[in-house]
Amino acid sequence: MKPTHNPVLLAKDLGGLFVYYPAQAAIARAPRRLLGRLALIGGDAVRAIAHRDVELARRELRLLFGDEALPQSEDDILREAWRQTMFNELEVLRYPHLNPSTVDDVCVIEGREHLDAALARGKGAIILIGHYGANQMIMPALGHTGYPMSQLSAPPPVWADILRETRTTPLWEKVLDRRWQLEQRLPVQHINVFRFLRPAFECLQKNEVLGLAFDGGGGHRFAKVKLLNRTANVSVQPAQLARKTGAAILPTVVVRGPGERRHRVIIGEALETVRLRDREEETQRTMQAFVDVFSRWVRSHPAHYVNFLLLRYKVRATDVVPFFDDYPPVEGQLDTDAAQKHLRAAAVKSGGADEREG
Repeated sequence: MKPTHNPVLLAKDLGGLFVYYPAQAAIARAPRRLLGRLALIGGDAVRAIAHRDVELARRELRLLFGDEALPQSEDDILREAWRQTMFNELEVLRYPHLNPSTVDDVCVIEGREHLDAALARGKGAIILIGHYGANQMIMPALGHTGYPMSQLSAPPPVWADILRETRTTPLWEKVLDRRWQLEQRLPVQHINVFRFLRPAFECLQKNEVLGLAFDGGGGHRFAKVKLLNRTANVSVQPAQLARKTGAAILPTVVVRGPGERRHRVIIGEALETVRLRDREEETQRTMQAFVDVFSRWVRSHPAHYVNFLLLRYKVRATDVVPFFDDYPPVEGQLDTDAAQKHLRAAAVKSGGADEREG
């Protein structure tokens, strides 16, 4: 079924269009308690019509935990996952209204001493995250607290071209465009991952904070790591940046339990890295050390990661390297070169890169 003829996508897109356009101003000013109620209702409604997605998410969750006991029942985790995702989506609407005097009502930072210690070394700090919980809240939390910060990521409109054949509809493109407008109101410098990375190096050379995620689908070189019960392929870019600049890598997550009013931005201690003659082994060890820390958070709060696992499963055919090794075969699977060209073409078409760039 083509995306434009999918009734589930149509319902999602109409809801998204309403929320991001006529309702945006009202929701942005609504009390957070009301936001929680809207997320509960909206999350349950989306989950009720997304039967296939729920079962795929259940499969991903079971593979991730294997024989390990879950912290909650599967159904409770999935229910909370959809509610959390809806809450986080609604919070995007509030980005323009966050400032130094209001951000404390939304976020609390734990572990600032680790960030301050890293910056005291004078070589910058890499805030390394996963697409876990409301990960983007790190930007207003740090930016509005006075930390100069850059974020290395892909602009939302790029996804419209990446998923052109399987997900994209004209309505969804409008939602992505509006989301990008709101994200650009955050107090950070956005560095497009599809362009030259010189600004990322300059950020660290100026002893500032650089945020990036370890679990995106792009990259040129990858390391195999154990993420709970599965083998994941992750870009070695964070380890390479740290090695070349001397910046510290700080594992960071954003956690918000059911019913909690504020997000907890938790900054961990800097990873202990060892210089090895074999750089490939060094980067693999660095990435595994980060994933070991990250895995503990996934184990405690799997609902924060379920919907990202679902996304990675859906885009496995066009990822440069599929996120997990245990994915089933998929029709139309691109090889590495073809996947790189696909991402590059999507970036160029949506304004994310220049055709002349490597």
